[in-house]
Amino acid sequence: MSFRNKLLRVTLLCYLLIVVVFAAVRMLSAFGLLNFLNNFAGDIVLNIVIQVGLLFVVSIFLFSALIKSKPKNVFKYYGFKKITLKQVLITIVIGIVVYVLNVLITTFFNTFLSALGYKFSSGGGSMTSYPFWLLIVNLIITAVLPGICEEVAHRGLLLKGLLPLGAKKAILYSALFFGLLHLNIEQFFYATLIGLLVGYVTLRCENIIPAMIIHFMNNALSVFMGYSSFHGLGLEKGFYILQTWLTNNPIIGLAFMILLIVTLFYLLIYLLKKLFKFSTIDKMNKMQRAMIEHYEREKYLQEVKNITNGNNSNVSDSMLQNMFIENFDSIYLILSKQIGWESDIENNFRSDQKDFKFDKITKIILYTAFAIVGILTLFTFIWGIL
Repeated sequence: MSFRNKLLRVTLLCYLLIVVVFAAVRMLSAFGLLNFLNNFAGDIVLNIVIQVGLLFVVSIFLFSALIKSKPKNVFKYYGFKKITLKQVLITIVIGIVVYVLNVLITTFFNTFLSALGYKFSSGGGSMTSYPFWLLIVNLIITAVLPGICEEVAHRGLLLKGLLPLGAKKAILYSALFFGLLHLNIEQFFYATLIGLLVGYVTLRCENIIPAMIIHFMNNALSVFMGYSSFHGLGLEKGFYILQTWLTNNPIIGLAFMILLIVTLFYLLIYLLKKLFKFSTIDKMNKMQRAMIEHYEREKYLQEVKNITNGNNSNVSDSMLQNMFIENFDSIYLILSKQIGWESDIENNFRSDQKDFKFDKITKIILYTAFAIVGILTLFTFIWGIL
């Protein structure tokens, strides 16, 4: 079996385990078998177990064991790399734009579901109090943990592991799984769209951190808007006023929403171009520094060798430059690994010259995972109507 075949099968086996356990927990909860956890502390424990114990541990440590690579290499393979302050700030703004677009696009989707007769969930009853410490807990449970653990599972394990099928299919499949794994028709549409975006960002930046920041910002703003609404801070009033105005003026409102979405979309494209530019510059700067260090080291070693052999002539720059040109590919791989841009898994992936074939067993694993999350998500739609 080629390394690419092994990588794809191991990836899908790990993700199938995640899907099966996640679906089992959701079904047990739906049938009331987890009612003993139906309290605040129980919800937190269950959330941590799913996020950290399932999504993170399986994606890192089980994958590491099956692919026979150290967890440190898996982190590097998933794209845990340093980013600059400029990249962080731009990504935060992208997260804000994504949140606003999410609210607007979800409004359209929910209108469509309502037209089909879908009854939306009530949200679990009204809260009698919402202290600041609970806001922090909700941010950790709803924004921090999903921003890290869900991204590790979908933009780390799944996206990178599906690359043998091609970048476009890897982005599409990982986004669909991300949307479906919510096991909720209300969240499927916008989660899939966000999955497409952050998957593309991850591959373009060769870094998973921007995806984590975007995911965190989207969830954190949603949590904070709930806190603001409860305490009347006014941050959510803009959305409420806009929604009321759109409802009372449907034609003008529709035109305004389309214009707003288009404007935000172009703003998003502009910010993404800036992010990709800074990511490329950062990588080029790191590679340039590594090249210079490698060049100086080779020059020094060659001069030492000449002196040892009784040749006191200086090493010519043209000779070293020719050597770099002739061996550029191998030198690039060495330096990429040196600056933390390539892992052993990626090196094996690139050097695998065997023919890749999407075999039947691996296809069955993929389709089984799709069937489980797809059917359960469809059931939430049917239950919502019934």
